[in-house]
Amino acid sequence: MTWIEKSVLLVLLALVHGEPMLAQNVLDDPAFNHFYNLEYDQALGGFRAAAAKSPESADVYDHIAQTILYREMFRAGMLESDMLTNPSSFVKTKMEMSAGDRQEFSSAVSQAMERAKGRLDRDPNDPAALYALGVSYSLRGNYNLTVRKAYLDALRDISSGRKIHNRVTRIAPALVDAQLTQGLYDYIVGSLPLGWRMLGFLGGFQGNRPRGIATLERVASQGNISRIDASVFLIGIYRREHRSADAIGVLNTLIPLLPRNYLLRLELARMYGDLGDRRAALDVLDQVEQFRRAHAPGYEMLNPDLLQKVRERILVKLDGNRASVGE
Repeated sequence: MTWIEKSVLLVLLALVHGEPMLAQNVLDDPAFNHFYNLEYDQALGGFRAAAAKSPESADVYDHIAQTILYREMFRAGMLESDMLTNPSSFVKTKMEMSAGDRQEFSSAVSQAMERAKGRLDRDPNDPAALYALGVSYSLRGNYNLTVRKAYLDALRDISSGRKIHNRVTRIAPALVDAQLTQGLYDYIVGSLPLGWRMLGFLGGFQGNRPRGIATLERVASQGNISRIDASVFLIGIYRREHRSADAIGVLNTLIPLLPRNYLLRLELARMYGDLGDRRAALDVLDQVEQFRRAHAPGYEMLNPDLLQKVRERILVKLDGNRASVGE
């Protein structure tokens, strides 16, 4: 696997939210509720309305940029764990973003950075402003990776985001949410070849996969508004680390919270398939099919071709493993 293929995991770093100071359930916000349930058009409408109401906020512009980017990633099938277990597929996937979306994304990131830097001019140690600025860099890095395929630019931007969030942790250590970026960066850089870890813009940072996972687990259990993000990332990382049983535990917690997100149940079926539990995997897929046929909320968006593709891949894997054992 090349360094580029390994570095595709950096895409995860963009999904971090601003306003870490707020003690709230992020799903109480209708826009985020739509976002986590794959309803990106509705989420974008909510975030645009929030920007109109609070144009001075850096966070809302980060949310707009994030939603535009993840809507396109969702359409391109880039939010599934198969992309992480087979990074070469991620690298080869071409994500087309319309000129209008490119312009709105770039404008939103620029406005978020401008507002965050304005606050930092007044108070260089403003943790919320630093957090928002780190998110902006991570989002731009994500865009460079998925849309521009500019891998070094992506690494530089995301490295900048990590360093800024490190400052947040030093200034306000109780803000566990800021450790999300650090945990992901630790894991991802720890997965890169040594030569790339020695690059100047990585600042000699070597990374550490076990430490990165432990940090994400801490955010998932102790964080505030980033708990869901950390949990989603852990699902993909656990699968990549051949810890599908751990991923199942996370999924069984998330699914009741995000009932319209059909990707979670598809991931659950994949994890059972990884473990060789044919009956459990097919039971989950049968339930998803029932939801789709009944037009359950969210499942009306599910393309039956995707469901069939997941089923076929699980069966091929299970039957292949069974044949190998028989041999």
